[in-house]
Amino acid sequence: MRIALFSEVYWPMVSGVGVTLLRLTDALHARGHQVRVYSATYALPPDAADRPEVHRSPSVPFFLYPDVQWAFPRLREVVEDLESFAPDVVHVATEFSLGIAGVKAARQLGLPIIASAHTDYDQYAARYGVPWALRAGWHYLRWFYGQAHRVLCPSRIYEAAVHRHGVTHTGIWSRGVDPAVFSPRFRSEAFRAAVGAGPDDLVVTYIGRIAREKNLGLLLEAWESLARERGGAQLVLVGRGPLEDDIRRREIPGVHVTGLLLHDALSTAYASADIFAFPSRTETFGNSLLEAMGSGLPALAAAAGGVLEFAEHDRNAWLVEPDSTASIREGLSRLLGDPGLRRRLAGGALVTARARGWDEVYDRLLEDYREAATRAASDAA
Repeated sequence: MRIALFSEVYWPMVSGVGVTLLRLTDALHARGHQVRVYSATYALPPDAADRPEVHRSPSVPFFLYPDVQWAFPRLREVVEDLESFAPDVVHVATEFSLGIAGVKAARQLGLPIIASAHTDYDQYAARYGVPWALRAGWHYLRWFYGQAHRVLCPSRIYEAAVHRHGVTHTGIWSRGVDPAVFSPRFRSEAFRAAVGAGPDDLVVTYIGRIAREKNLGLLLEAWESLARERGGAQLVLVGRGPLEDDIRRREIPGVHVTGLLLHDALSTAYASADIFAFPSRTETFGNSLLEAMGSGLPALAAAAGGVLEFAEHDRNAWLVEPDSTASIREGLSRLLGDPGLRRRLAGGALVTARARGWDEVYDRLLEDYREAATRAASDAA
């Protein structure tokens, strides 16, 4: 098949959506499919050429979230490029300017559209203090998603939330984990020593966006309140985001911010921890939590959102009340002090991760692409 993807976020921008789409592109190429990606313009890493599948639109930093570029696609140019690529299906993965360009270009060329929903806008609006925007926002989203043959959600939990807003022509595009990339075998004593952990000290790790909506403020409050009982334990925050510099400036004892880690360094950061902390309640799936499970980690997670698709309390994770410093503190205290519980949760986590490979996920997604293309051909006949 020939698939066109439209998204504001894509390599080299690192986010849950961006990484998911990059992984999808590589997987489709490996299966013999052709992909064209329409995205915003980001600064490339030093000495790196752009990926050949990408068409870039001019863009500027988004004022609410400067790490994300807001694109200004030239529709005529996009239509000409899309017509030349001649896709079987157009997949719009973000709902903003590039998503609109994808919808308009697909309509002009008579191409079928698949949309995917990645962001819990209800939760983000609350976190960023703009709940008043939700009514108008969902009015727009219902129109946008209405242009698609199907709207794919990462979990049944988020699918139900979308249904409550009147979008019901949905399907599931779940997530998997690659055991060659996320595995306990990447554990490194050198990494642990570099973050100040001695042979008998525990390492607690969070991996993801260093941003307000991830509830890292509550995690740090809980960590500081455990100062007398955590001993030599270290808290390692891995990722990039708006709060990164502020957390560094605070110089909280036992807290380390590594910045963005990729490839083997990321695998090592996961596997070298003893506990994974994931306090976010805004997840539509929770890729990082599943990757931590694949790395053999017991995890503390907020009992909210898409993580409940695969996280089960006291079986493969320790789930705590969302938005509660006290609950995070109590859960961390329990995990830090109970090696038997850590071992049991780690075992359950590995069982969960091994049952969630990528092949089945991509098989199902390709079925949705083919169904959309077949329906469009039938309607045109």
